Amino acid sequence: MHTDLISSEEYDDLSEDDEQCFVEFEAKCRHNMNQMLDGEQSSEYIISVQQQYMAEVYSVAQECGITGISSPDLDKGGSHHFTAFSRFLLDAQGEVARIRVRGRRSRNSLSVQLRENTRTKIQHYVSRIREIIDKSTLPNHRKKVMRDKLDELLEELEKRRLNLGKTMLVLSVVLSGLSAASNATIIAAEGQAAIGHILSLIGMDKESEEAALSRLAPPPKALPAPEKKPAPPRQPINDLDDDIPF
Repeated sequence: MHTDLISSEEYDDLSEDDEQCFVEFEAKCRHNMNQMLDGEQSSEYIISVQQQYMAEVYSVAQECGITGISSPDLDKGGSHHFTAFSRFLLDAQGEVARIRVRGRRSRNSLSVQLRENTRTKIQHYVSRIREIIDKSTLPNHRKKVMRDKLDELLEELEKRRLNLGKTMLVLSVVLSGLSAASNATIIAAEGQAAIGHILSLIGMDKESEEAALSRLAPPPKALPAPEKKPAPPRQPINDLDDDIPF
């Protein structure tokens, strides 16, 4: 019995990064599988769906270069199947955990934990940008777009770590919008100044964070001492005398 555990639309939404694609694919398949099996009594149907999960997840793991999952034995039935399924599920969850833990390094490199004083200052400059937007000659619908973007930034500020990519996108959209105003010479200059202050504050906290991490990093391992070669055997005195030409 063939069971679709993931729709074509869900395939389209998967990440282009191989490891992240596997994590998302496994999560979708497992979620849909659990929904399909909720309250199900037929062992035959349960085994069929679980085998489909193993086959699809294993195939995608191979495609994405995930090597920590053993090939599932899909010929087992009864209690042997459930043992095989449990082992496969543990393998898959182990790989998901490994990828997520390793991925935190790249996430942290693209984010920063702001100091409370920095958050307060940024909120002040966001309020200043709102005032600049309000006195611009932009149409109301353009003003609303920029206000909504600033709301996104304020929401981001409430998180433990500020996403640098999202922040740069918000600020670039706002600055681009202000430059479209008819009184853009003054408006854009004021907006650019406020945005510049925000970027400077974020940059200082990121620099401080990286410096702190550098201090906490373990010292590099010392290179092993060069291997001492045994001294050549000393030549007997009699042999040395034979070399004297007189």
